[in-house]
Formats: sequence, C-alpha cells, structure tokens
Amino acid sequence: MSYAWHLARETNRMNRKLALRNGIAVALFAFLAAQAGAQVVDTSGTASVNVQSELTLTLNASPDWGRVTRPPSGTARYTLDYSSGAVTLISGDGYAFDDGTAGDYTLSGAPTAPVSFSVAIGAFSGSGITVVASHINGTANSGTDTLDGSGNLTLKIGGTVDIASNATLTTQTATVTVTVDYQ
Repeated sequence: MSYAWHLARETNRMNRKLALRNGIAVALFAFLAAQAGAQVVDTSGTASVNVQSELTLTLNASPDWGRVTRPPSGTARYTLDYSSGAVTLISGDGYAFDDGTAGDYTLSGAPTAPVSFSVAIGAFSGSGITVVASHINGTANSGTDTLDGSGNLTLKIGGTVDIASNATLTTQTATVTVTVDYQ
C-alpha cells in the first residue's frame, strides 16, 4: 500500500468526519432556530378595569332598647329584635316598656354586588349593663348579602343586654360599630 493510498484514505476519513460535524452543526443550528422562532409570538389584547363606587353607610336610627327596669336582685335580660324593634324581657325580674327602636342603616354601593357586614356594640357608659349579643340582619353579629339593583341594602341592628340590679339609673349609651365590605 502506497503512501498516496494512505493519504487518500486519511483524507477521505477526515472529509467524512468534517461532513458529519458540519451536518450536526447545521442540524443543531436549525433546531435552535426553530426553537427561537417558536418562542417569539406577538399578539395584542385590551386591558380593562370597571371602576365601581365605594361603599357608603348611612345611619338612619341608632339601636335603642328604650326604657327597661332593673331587677330587684340578680340580672334581667332584654332583647331588642333587629327586624321589628320590639324589646322583650327574656329572663329575670324586670319590665320592658317596649319603646325601643332597631338600629337602621342604609348600605350603598355597586348594584347587585355581594357584601359582608358585621356589628359590635361596645361597653355602655354607666355601670350594670352588659352586652350579651349584637345582631345584624339576623341573630348573629355578622352576615353576607347582595346589594339590590339600585345598589342599596338595609341593615337592621338589635341584640341582647343584661341589666344588673345595681345598674346606674339613667340613659346609658354605647358605641355601635358597623363594618361593611365588598366580598
């Protein structure tokens, strides 16, 4: 075997290797180009936001248990009905004159929006009165509902208090906090 034959054979082998490398490089470049092309997509859309009115709460009437008597001993428990404003003695020795008023608030906001609400009645200004329960649109201190088509909802407030036999004889007041939010 001659030197020329070995040289031709080696040149052939090198050309095949070079062709294989070039083929791999071209395939890799084509693959990467296809991948890069597949990742670039342009499209457009429209962003929007529908701004609604904030919630407002208007006090129409504060909850008022009206006139009740303190018991000669122990405690008397009185309930202010959130829907009717009726005040009734539910336990103990006392008397309700039934001249109370349910709390009444108007909640306003976006029509047909779902809302949540809660009420808390703080401590009364004198001694001898304890808030047992606060009620808003039911017999719980919180709830959910939906504003009507005009964006309004009436919230009615009531609750239960205990009057002790040593309660201060005067009109006592407490802070009522009504909290509302969109759901």
